[in-house]
Amino acid sequence: MYKVETKKGKAKHEVLFYDSDKELPYRHYQKFNKHMMIACEVGSSVVDYDKRMSRAISYINNDDAKSAGVELTNQRQCLHNALEEYSPTGMALAVLVYSIDGVIYDGYHEDVLNEKLDKLDSIGFTKAMMDETIAHVKKK
Repeated sequence: MYKVETKKGKAKHEVLFYDSDKELPYRHYQKFNKHMMIACEVGSSVVDYDKRMSRAISYINNDDAKSAGVELTNQRQCLHNALEEYSPTGMALAVLVYSIDGVIYDGYHEDVLNEKLDKLDSIGFTKAMMDETIAHVKKK
């Protein structure tokens, strides 16, 4: 398990994550993989949106209309994700949560993942912590 500690106010919190996607129960792995694929292919932030726009412009400048079309389609989905406040990386992170403050979470459905994200938010888990945790798991 990969342990991350947070602090909100005076309270300290402990989050245990699966150390690797290979440690996940099979259905959890499928859900993790799905959300990571969406994050890589589409994204959900203004930064991701800008990357898609730059790629589309580059493809247009190189007369590659087909690739430009794919980028613009992905950019549209990226904008949708951002407006809906859906983060595929956040959902992938939620799949990795084993326990928060000793409470074990074993579900992988969307409502359980959102519950985990809400709990992480309430204990002060940051985007930087999310990025670090995802990077740790991807290295394994």
